[in-house]
Amino acid sequence: MKAYRFRLDSVLRVRQLQERAAAQRLAAAVRELQCARAELASARRSLAGLAAPAGRLSAGTVQWTQAQSDRMSERARQRADEVDTAEELARQATQAWGTAQQRMATLERLDERHLAMWRTEFDRSEGLALDDLTTARQSAEDGVR
Repeated sequence: MKAYRFRLDSVLRVRQLQERAAAQRLAAAVRELQCARAELASARRSLAGLAAPAGRLSAGTVQWTQAQSDRMSERARQRADEVDTAEELARQATQAWGTAQQRMATLERLDERHLAMWRTEFDRSEGLALDDLTTARQSAEDGVR
């Protein structure tokens, strides 16, 4: 009997590679999300830590303080938008990985099922061969007596 070979083995290998690539894209998306969240937290801390100048102020100091506050607020808004974008990309990457994993698992289960059927057939043919061998020996021994 021939050795076992899954006839969709090349498709399974491609699906495994696709799943690995999707897992790597997911890992990159999660890293980007973590970085975006860290940058947003930093921007918010900086904005919260912006102290209002005390004492008598010149018009230039007030304008500079207002401009600084505006820049820091805009930076925090941009970082919040980046977090939203990174969350969406991570969600899409998670979904793509799940799909790739499911497609691969389906083929792996099919391979396992085919291997089990092959083993059953192999065991059956081995049993038949042993029965034939035993029968042939018995016939030979009966003929010699």
